[in-house]
Amino acid sequence: MPAGWRVLVVEDRSLIAGKVVRVLQAAGCIPVGPMPTLAAGEALVGTERLDAAVLDIDLRGEAVYPLAELLRRHGVPLLFLTGYGQAALPQAWQGVPLVAKPFEPAVLLAALGRLRAGQPAPVEETACRETSSDIALRAWDTIRQSRNIVMETRVLREVNRTEPQ
Repeated sequence: MPAGWRVLVVEDRSLIAGKVVRVLQAAGCIPVGPMPTLAAGEALVGTERLDAAVLDIDLRGEAVYPLAELLRRHGVPLLFLTGYGQAALPQAWQGVPLVAKPFEPAVLLAALGRLRAGQPAPVEETACRETSSDIALRAWDTIRQSRNIVMETRVLREVNRTEPQ
């Protein structure tokens, strides 16, 4: 468990970002963010001590890869928390751990624990490998949007269960 780690959270969907922050706090981590944009995340690198980063790949249509590259240059281990599958990642990012949305807290924390230990993460397999065609890209976008909706619905249910009646 990466207790005490300062973890940058870059996620544009507030309900999902809130869940990531709560999971990290419950594990004893110190969330930095959440940052909803690429620019906000980039502004922190080099000014804040970061032990790891959890990055959504698509920030309202803007790819997170420039921030991931900046983090890589600063030696900050990272993982992607996304609705995209491993096959949708550009070749340069194929080895980065990926936690699929919707996610379970234990899966996210286990992936962070592997980052801390320097262990490789299991690669998420996916059936769709034709990401270069327009049809496949549209399908991936539909899957990603569906995963975000499922994740937000789960977060809302969790919040409703914990609120006093």
